[in-house]
Amino acid sequence: MKKNLLLTVAVSVLALGSSSALAAEATGTGTINAKIVSPVSITQQGNGLDFGTMISPSSETTVTIAASNGARTSTDDSILVGTSEGAAGIFEITGADGQSVTVTLPSEVKLTGTPGGEMTVDNFASSEGNTFTLDGGSAIMKVGADLNVGADQAQGTYTGSYQVTISY
Repeated sequence: MKKNLLLTVAVSVLALGSSSALAAEATGTGTINAKIVSPVSITQQGNGLDFGTMISPSSETTVTIAASNGARTSTDDSILVGTSEGAAGIFEITGADGQSVTVTLPSEVKLTGTPGGEMTVDNFASSEGNTFTLDGGSAIMKVGADLNVGADQAQGTYTGSYQVTISY
């Protein structure tokens, strides 16, 4: 029995050793790629997003500047004064040709008035949507939004600022 056990162990060791010797070794080669592109930049063109001139309404009203064409509309058109009809914000975006960019706009911004008062701007929209491709390494993007005018809104000039983020 002892002899059989030794013989079995010896055969097993030889079998394991010979299977290792029979195994082939293989090496594969992988590729590595990297691409460097110019940084993306954004610059406001012109005077910025402008809701124009309006009369203080007797009830809450929303004034909209369309991102697509800068057209101004209101839920109460009778408050709109034609001398300053408003305009979309216009931005020039530059970066790598053919690169896709993502637009991030604010959800809400407060305007403060002189001599007092506040109004809220929301529903910001880009003429190019949330993502687009830089054709030729640049693009012009318009920004529109809604201005929420309160009932009997205080007279004055209202100002504020908003951030537009562009990223690859």
